[in-house]
Amino acid sequence: MMWTRRLGFGSRRSLRRLVALLLIAIGGAAWCQDAPQSQNESLREELRPCHLTANEGRQEVEALCGTFAVPLDPNAPEGKRIDLFVAIVEALAEEPRPDPLVVLAGGPGDAATRFFAMSETAFSRTLRRRDVLLVDQRGSGNSAPLHCEELQQASRLDLSGADVDNLVELALDCLRKTAHDPRFFTTSLAVADLDLVRQALGYEGLNLYGISYGTRVAQHYLRRFPQRVRSAVLDGVLPTQVALGPDIALASQAALEALFERCRAEAACAAAYPQLQQRFNATLERLREAPVDVSFGHPRTGAATDMTVDHTVLAGVVRLLLYSPQTASLLPPLIEAAHLGDYRHWAAQATVVSEALSELAIGLNYAVMCTEDEPFWPSIDMAAQANTYLGTTLVDVTRGVCGTWPTGFMDEGFKQPLESDAPILLLSGELDPITPPRYAELAAQSLTNAVSVVAPGEGHGMLTVPCLQHVMAEFLDTADPSALDLSCVERIRPVPLFTSALGPAP
Repeated sequence: MMWTRRLGFGSRRSLRRLVALLLIAIGGAAWCQDAPQSQNESLREELRPCHLTANEGRQEVEALCGTFAVPLDPNAPEGKRIDLFVAIVEALAEEPRPDPLVVLAGGPGDAATRFFAMSETAFSRTLRRRDVLLVDQRGSGNSAPLHCEELQQASRLDLSGADVDNLVELALDCLRKTAHDPRFFTTSLAVADLDLVRQALGYEGLNLYGISYGTRVAQHYLRRFPQRVRSAVLDGVLPTQVALGPDIALASQAALEALFERCRAEAACAAAYPQLQQRFNATLERLREAPVDVSFGHPRTGAATDMTVDHTVLAGVVRLLLYSPQTASLLPPLIEAAHLGDYRHWAAQATVVSEALSELAIGLNYAVMCTEDEPFWPSIDMAAQANTYLGTTLVDVTRGVCGTWPTGFMDEGFKQPLESDAPILLLSGELDPITPPRYAELAAQSLTNAVSVVAPGEGHGMLTVPCLQHVMAEFLDTADPSALDLSCVERIRPVPLFTSALGPAP
């Protein structure tokens, strides 16, 4: 049965709360082979103290560390090997639950260890009783990362601000320089890696939390190793049968129009910005015709910085601010400032988001997209794409790069809907600009023991919503979707829109 809820707007921890990175070679292990039982005991002995960091060291988690070696090509176990960055954050309890929570990051290209260091407080209830296992997916973080520095610089605003032909050439240059064959950096191999780590640590079962692309990883692990999954939380659901790409501009346009409509409906916002949508469209067109050179203080260092702001910078910043209601609430005064000719705040925001995107391994992003998404794109209505504020650039660039990027390894049946009776919690934001709630509805059609929660006014990823942190912790305790108390969802309210640079109206 599928339950869908759409509701209105001196301890072990102090001694051992450490993250584990494990150093071991899997001698001769094939892709789906079990890790040798004799290794289970030695892995725990390899754990060493370390710290996971994020946000340039401003966020930190104590850890035990090591690496775990796996074959680059699982079908050539005696060949080249890569080290996986693996981590265990230990629970407060003296005797934690035997099945840890695995946190799977998004992107593709984000590192699980970095993501967790940024989000640790959201898992505080779970960490009382259950360890957290982190594995930087091959190609990300410290697991043989596929970084493409020049392509990264040109693609900072998610490929909306660079010439398509130039990006394709940079992708080819990255392929020539990469230390590893990108065909071996796909979801199918990542879930096999995860299960080898599970075996080597001696865990019988796992709980999974995946966000965005991480929900695809979670679903495929559940498909490959169903007997090993106690429960799964899918946050910002990407169904296995969906080929990500063509929907991005359309979903983001819908989220932006919802923000404009909300401003018109709120008296204070409507009074402050009576023509917000018209002014945004006019500003976008003005920058398309005549980009503006801007000098501003770097938002992090204060150093004098120069930037050319064109329509693609404006669109790229809007797209990323729409991910979160907290940042989306800034858009009305930002749009008004741009309409009046002040682009300094846009340049500062572009700097912030581009530095955040620089953490992603863009080579892994293309290794996944060019294997699991672009080859499965349906016929695309390019006129509809062109009618969005993002335009056709995302589709054009992905097509161009994937025309040269090698297709990697993908399991048979990978793109089929996941059929499962495992306990699953599906979390969606009502205004998610990339994985809208209809994606969760699609995934749920073949899940017989799941509950879907849509948070009103929220965007992409529910970890910042206290109500849903509590719901997730309760679900991980019980693994019973039908028993969840979802009454707090009724009390979720959208973040107030800013009516000036000082903040929302009283």
